[in-house]
Amino acid sequence: MLNLPRRQRIPRPNRYSSLGLRDLPFATEPVLNPNSQDPRVDGTIYATSPVRDTVERFERLLIRPDDFQNRVKLAFLWSKGDVQQGRGMGKTALLRYFQRRINKDWGVTEFNGQFSAVVVYASFPQQVDRRYMEQLAWAALVDICRNKVLDVARAALRRDALSDQQVEAVVTADEEYANLLNDAVLEANQISPSSMNDTIEKQLIDEGVGRAPARALALGTFEEFVRDLRRDKNLEPYYIPRDTKGLDYSRSLFFNDVVNYLRAAGFAGGYLFVDDIENLVDQMPRRHRIAFAKEFGLCTVRPGYANTTYNFFSCVLTTHQSSSIPLAQAWSDAGLAAMARLDPAAPTSVELPLPTRKQAREIVIAHLDHFRINRDEIGQVKPFTERGLAALVGSSQHPRELLSNAARVLQHAAAGGVSSIDDEMVKKAMENTAAMPAADFTEGLDEVL
Repeated sequence: MLNLPRRQRIPRPNRYSSLGLRDLPFATEPVLNPNSQDPRVDGTIYATSPVRDTVERFERLLIRPDDFQNRVKLAFLWSKGDVQQGRGMGKTALLRYFQRRINKDWGVTEFNGQFSAVVVYASFPQQVDRRYMEQLAWAALVDICRNKVLDVARAALRRDALSDQQVEAVVTADEEYANLLNDAVLEANQISPSSMNDTIEKQLIDEGVGRAPARALALGTFEEFVRDLRRDKNLEPYYIPRDTKGLDYSRSLFFNDVVNYLRAAGFAGGYLFVDDIENLVDQMPRRHRIAFAKEFGLCTVRPGYANTTYNFFSCVLTTHQSSSIPLAQAWSDAGLAAMARLDPAAPTSVELPLPTRKQAREIVIAHLDHFRINRDEIGQVKPFTERGLAALVGSSQHPRELLSNAARVLQHAAAGGVSSIDDEMVKKAMENTAAMPAADFTEGLDEVL
């Protein structure tokens, strides 16, 4: 008999049901991954109340629905501490929060129906050691190919090429824009998709898009076009030795062609979020840092590309003190310090502080709420007692450490089949998983409560 993999036919037992939860609410390795489908790590679960001041500052600098054209064009999102302490503070989660807010309907809600905008997210999961600006642009192209904005923009261009009567015949409320991209639906309404593609291609060329990318964008084959720039036909990793044709074109494709395409489709602007910048700059020799700073300025704030000509993308970079030090001198030499000083206290900086105990508590409850079986318990501390939750928060207020400790405690409680978690169980769970800090965090609970 062949022992082949077997598909799951019955639901897995829920070992967390005794705690009133559908599953473990906390990732065992709480590292945020925007491309994951797991709400525990993709940014879906986000407690805004602990970062209300930070969110409001971000909005004042970068959202500005009534003064969008005068929003900050270059900003930093900081976390306190060195490379290790600065990680896991919630920078990526905050970027993901704004990305979801804006991209859910391409800015219609965010900007009160006045105009559309898009967030592009670029990150560097590994250290970058060459072609820095080109790899940044390639990372942005990868997100553009994945976040559905190309389809939305193409549908908008097709809509604008039709009469009102044709649009009414093609578009139905439940389909939103899907029928505009369905050639069979168009043909059924006596509309020629090929003629429409030719018209849109010419329009894009007139708007400044290069001929080859204009054709791919009009046909809806831009991802294939980008893949064809590489011999391996892949989007990742960003850099392959001796296969750099894609990188040769990446800056112009993103900061010229994509910008002109989105403008032609009606987008007023957007945001380029550059995450994990330490993986981009930490290995740069000094001369490369200067070159990168100059190239970055040329693409994002100085004349040279369509992006800067039309003030299209505001750029937000995440960093922390130790990563900013190597780049600071080159940043100044490139003249960028006058626009966005590498300083957490600068007017164009947003800093994420360490959560207070109360804020840490709200982070835990937000995760519990997402997985509760009984929705009437939303906002409660269950399955913790008040002392139990206070003990967990006392273990660490650093978001990543807090969520990791919470996962250990819930796993320990579920293994015991209990329905309530008090401070003694938190202490025992931490001891049993070798996660107990040097000091007994259950001491002084009465003062906290």
